[in-house]
Amino acid sequence: MGTSVGKTVRAERTRQGIPVRELARRLGVSPSFLSQFELGQSQAAVNTLFAIATELNLSLDVLLGNSVDPERESESESKTHEPRISDCLTFRSGVRWQRLANTPENHHVQFLLTEYEPGADSAPGDAPQTHSGDDYGYVLEGTLTIDIDGMRRLLKSGEAIHLVGNVPHRLRNETDQTVKAIWFVLG
Repeated sequence: MGTSVGKTVRAERTRQGIPVRELARRLGVSPSFLSQFELGQSQAAVNTLFAIATELNLSLDVLLGNSVDPERESESESKTHEPRISDCLTFRSGVRWQRLANTPENHHVQFLLTEYEPGADSAPGDAPQTHSGDDYGYVLEGTLTIDIDGMRRLLKSGEAIHLVGNVPHRLRNETDQTVKAIWFVLG
């Protein structure tokens, strides 16, 4: 995930006057983990990244260092869009995000191609993820296991789903093949 995300977290936490121990408590992680993450010495899971964005009131674009000038030409008007290194994030839990479009910060939208390696889990540990907004997903390849508020659903290639962000959910690949999905995250 690199040091830039951690540096952004540290800068915003400091700007808001939140001690590392307090933010760690709110996130349910250890202060040493948060400090290591801010220094780029450890990676966060997807659920932790969402929790950080929520606690610091940051859009994922700002958190990931990809804010876009609203006056900038739209992607449809630009000649090409080559993904930058910062457009791709690989989480320690085996999940990879690739941004498919840049969006202005005030739009609070993410358009992502996600890959789930065999055994990947969006929320490793006991706590499923929650966040503000809504997720709209479409599986391109493979079968994704989705736990929604304690209920399990298998989403196969060609199937779509809507998830309400504040309802606890977890996305897992319980197969031996990589799962690819498109997600539109609003909020």
